[in-house]
Amino acid sequence: MSTEKWIAGTVGLTWATCGFSTEVNSVVNGNAIIAASANDNSSNLDMFADLSVSLGSITPGAGAPYIGFYLMPLNQDGTSYGDGRFGSSAAGPPASNYWIGNIPCIASTAGVVTGMIRGIILPPGSFKFCLYNVSGVTLASGSNTIKWRTYNRSVA
Repeated sequence: MSTEKWIAGTVGLTWATCGFSTEVNSVVNGNAIIAASANDNSSNLDMFADLSVSLGSITPGAGAPYIGFYLMPLNQDGTSYGDGRFGSSAAGPPASNYWIGNIPCIASTAGVVTGMIRGIILPPGSFKFCLYNVSGVTLASGSNTIKWRTYNRSVA
């Protein structure tokens, strides 16, 4: 009988930077931004990742505010990711085929926005994550952190 279990990926099970830096600071509502740095999974071939988000204090708008995340693979041209948009903050949303999950915001309540997206299937190549701000307000000008961890399945 075989036993299936999780094993650490190349990034490992501790949280590490996933390509985002200060570009997330002050992204206005309705805009998206792609991570400054790419993640190269062409030799590691990790299968799964989780994203952990902690955004600086804001007061999201009414309704159902959220922060959307997308995974933009490197295209065959070797230079553009996903649909080629969002190298700088620009009106969204990104194309739905790149969507990986949302982090809900608590409407009209001031505070740090935290959350996690689990079980993201990774492509076997380079990619960048993309953030889409639908919080109802401009994101904080600092204290924004987005990290990831990678893992695989093992059968023994």
